[in-house]
Amino acid sequence: MRTVTKKLIVPTPEESKLAVESLKGLPSDCLKSDHVKLQFKVRGGASQSVEIPSFAVKPLIEILRHAASGNGVNVIPIRQEVTTQEAAEILNVSRPFLIGLLEKNEIPCRMVGKHRRIPLLALLQYRRKTTNSREEALDFLAAQAQELKLY
Repeated sequence: MRTVTKKLIVPTPEESKLAVESLKGLPSDCLKSDHVKLQFKVRGGASQSVEIPSFAVKPLIEILRHAASGNGVNVIPIRQEVTTQEAAEILNVSRPFLIGLLEKNEIPCRMVGKHRRIPLLALLQYRRKTTNSREEALDFLAAQAQELKLY
């Protein structure tokens, strides 16, 4: 049985296998078109074709890649602003920790009544910056460990 936690969808082993087969069946040029026509056929039912815009094809392929690896997928609708709870979920931190970042002006926000709204682009820039800093620190530590022959 598929697990759904909030918006996280974890594929079953059977769904992961089907995702692998789906990826193999995709035409190599499907990302080069303005739109793609998908054909759906439900068991025992008639088939139906649907055209989807090219911007939606890449996320679909990414979902299939993750599902093929057995990874869960979370689709986040992009809005201009997010709530503090949504921002905390995007950063994978607690809401109180996020509030601390906002109070230190590490991430900009605006007040709507008593509630904070965080610009999504600013939040994603912060996440990218912290991810890059973390990766640089790990690369540095790995290089030091190799120099010292620790592994």
